[in-house]
Amino acid sequence: MTKRSSARLRAYWWLWALIVVAAVILNEVFDREVAGDKNGHPAGDILVAIVVVLIVLMVWDLVTRKSRGV
Repeated sequence: MTKRSSARLRAYWWLWALIVVAAVILNEVFDREVAGDKNGHPAGDILVAIVVVLIVLMVWDLVTRKSRGV
């Protein structure tokens, strides 16, 4: 992870916390309503949250690089 990404994670910790909470809630809704899994898998929620945060971080970095012309 680059220094810029680490700084962004620290500076916007509240945004990342909201993204993680939203990812876990949406994953639970999907698991229970769409997939029909009533038991749930806590490790799956964590994995989904990590993947979502990484995707958002990469997209954010790509967008800011394009806007700076790098």
